[in-house]
Amino acid sequence: MSQLEQRDRAQISRWAVFNFARKLRLSSLVLILAVVITLWLVLVPMLVLVLNSIRTGPPSSFAGPWTLRNYYVLFSNPFFYTALSNTVIISVISTVGGLVVAVLFAWLIERTDMPFRTLAWIAVLLPLAIPGVLFALSWMLLLAPRMGLINIALRELLSLFGFSLDEGPLNIQSLGGIIFLSWMRGVSTIFLMIVGAFRLMDPALEEAARLSGAAPKGVLRRITLPLLMPALAAASIYSFVSHLESFEAPLTVGLAAGIFVLSTLIYFTARYHVPVDYGLSAAYAVFFMTIMTVFSYFYVRMIRKGERFAVIRGRGFHPIRYRLGRWRYPALALFAGYFFFTLLCPLLVLVWASIVPYYVVPSMEAIKMISFDHYINVATTPRFFHDTINTVVVAIGAGVVTMVIALLISWLVVRLKHRAGLMLDSVAFISYAVPGVVIALAMIFVYLQPALRPLGIYGSIWIIVLGLATQYLAFATRTTNAGLLQIHQELEEAGSVSGAGRLRIIWKITVPLLMPSLVAGWVWVVAHSLRTFSVPLVLASENNEVLSVWIWIYWQAGRIPEAAAIGVMLILLTALVGFAAKKLVGESLSGMR
Repeated sequence: MSQLEQRDRAQISRWAVFNFARKLRLSSLVLILAVVITLWLVLVPMLVLVLNSIRTGPPSSFAGPWTLRNYYVLFSNPFFYTALSNTVIISVISTVGGLVVAVLFAWLIERTDMPFRTLAWIAVLLPLAIPGVLFALSWMLLLAPRMGLINIALRELLSLFGFSLDEGPLNIQSLGGIIFLSWMRGVSTIFLMIVGAFRLMDPALEEAARLSGAAPKGVLRRITLPLLMPALAAASIYSFVSHLESFEAPLTVGLAAGIFVLSTLIYFTARYHVPVDYGLSAAYAVFFMTIMTVFSYFYVRMIRKGERFAVIRGRGFHPIRYRLGRWRYPALALFAGYFFFTLLCPLLVLVWASIVPYYVVPSMEAIKMISFDHYINVATTPRFFHDTINTVVVAIGAGVVTMVIALLISWLVVRLKHRAGLMLDSVAFISYAVPGVVIALAMIFVYLQPALRPLGIYGSIWIIVLGLATQYLAFATRTTNAGLLQIHQELEEAGSVSGAGRLRIIWKITVPLLMPSLVAGWVWVVAHSLRTFSVPLVLASENNEVLSVWIWIYWQAGRIPEAAAIGVMLILLTALVGFAAKKLVGESLSGMR
């Protein structure tokens, strides 16, 4: 072998070793960052919460004596069982009711010849634009026993038949009222989870059943619904878990009626219990988290077993639409009614409450009092500017932090296929099983520790950002995992062959190609952070209040017009972000063409 060949081989070997070392350093850096951040955001708060549930003393001091007193008090308290039964009742009835309506809506849109199906689809999704706390507060104005607009109209109608009532006949401040609100809010989510299954289902089996003489109802009951069982079961479990952690409606409606569920019981125990019992609130939270984890486990198992019900093969198919005949427009009226009660009514009553000096029933005399003084007064206060900035910073910050962490985890899982990455992905999914109230309480326990108090995170907007990042990490990792799986690794290998370093390849090739998934996930987190309520409320202090918390404070103080004005502005801010997000997603997609 010549000296020149030996020199070339040595140089190639050195470059190979250098590239391997560089790759190893980058992989190690990503691994260390992902492990530290994920464990700190998810496992550390949960661990601190568990530890505080088995000891005495506040979280701001060093650990007190170990004890099981908190769990003894929990399980011996009759009020706990009342709250637990209320939680289960609300979740079961709301899930069943939402599933029935969502299945009907999905079937009408995807499998029938109902007119204006695209508008019907939009009508089902638009209620998601109203924050949960505003939805509940608006229905308080509509169905309050004495001053609710719908109750006043019903009493006038009943008086025509000789019935005289001083209040009611409906009362939103009841267990039935909470169920009603939870049911209406849950339809859209279940619809989104099952409508795709209706669209993609091969109709060959339904056709065979009809040719065999089966009636349409029999085909639906014996063929269609059994084939959709995995999607229906997964949506049911997801909806049930979501209703278990519901906070806005039970707090807004249940507080006046003295009705508690587990989430509100945790909140009041941690913030208003006299004396404050942090250990007991931690025990409530740990029990709640355990229940959520069990149902989340069944949800994951249901998703993994879904492929056994696959009936779509490689051949083409065209779903057949049922002819509704004279029922076409009555079916469309169902969507119009849902849109009216879930979006139009709440929005109109909020607007009305915000443009009158004080809340009164609409009348010709009240119309003369209409003004926009409340908007001007609220918008010109220093607090409005402060809370608006906090809201925007929290939303954008939560979106950025969540998606960066999700990208690190997905890189380990999809690209490096590291065992630690798979473990981190499982840890990240744990956040799905932890209610927002529990996450916020865990953040309090962590950042009130003596060693962490000097950081100044507790009481700042950054503790809310970290809480929301923890809450939404499960969704973000699902989004980035799917996006990375669609990008073939040969594109990155081509950049490596061209001499580009790993960081340059990630920045110039992977991130631009992944941008639609990153932007979509970021938009989802930002939109939910703008209208979220539970985490900011539990973590609220004088310096980190956001608009949703300010709405609640004004409402509690009886300043309904100001609360409604802030609510309308929050909806407009959310809509503005939605339009900007749509443009941003469109630009990210067009940039890939």
